[in-house]
Amino acid sequence: MQRENLAIAFTPADPPASQMSEQVLVDRIRAGDSAAFDEVVRRHHERLIQFVCRVVNDPDDAADVAQETFIKAHRRFGEFQGHAGLFTWLYRIAYNESISLLRRRKLRSYLRLGSDGTVDQSWDPALSIDDDPIAKMESEQLQQQVEAAAAQLPPRQRAIFSMKHFEDMSHGDIARVLGRSEGAVRANYFHAVRKLRQYLS
Repeated sequence: MQRENLAIAFTPADPPASQMSEQVLVDRIRAGDSAAFDEVVRRHHERLIQFVCRVVNDPDDAADVAQETFIKAHRRFGEFQGHAGLFTWLYRIAYNESISLLRRRKLRSYLRLGSDGTVDQSWDPALSIDDDPIAKMESEQLQQQVEAAAAQLPPRQRAIFSMKHFEDMSHGDIARVLGRSEGAVRANYFHAVRKLRQYLS
């Protein structure tokens, strides 16, 4: 008896959302996969709340802003073009929501961006810790002092300093979040660091 060779096509199972790349998640979300968006929330929720909290200075408000950020991101996902990373796009929504909250609370108003000079890199709180063994032992206390001092900065400078110092974002990424030029971001970061020197001295 002649045996027939049967070709069986196996379709590999899709990896779980937690193992998907950002681009795959974006494609899935555009295709209407709610689990893919849930994974985006899971990946970025904690960092987003930490960032917003440093801008608005209130944990409860930060949680509300983060929630509103993800709601708007889900509703407006068709606007995401992919020119910047998904993380950067979410931060831009969160920043705008944070500033809207501050305006509603009438705490602060926007500051005009400066157009001068380059950022002075001679002092950075993160670097200062590693330069001195004694200071390194007290890094946690210094970090708390830096956070407390940063809370005194105007909203935009506070957001820029938080993204650069705490989130380790590049000036280019911060500029895309804020919709400003990289030079303007550098100038604001310089002014923020200069004020922090005064607060911490």
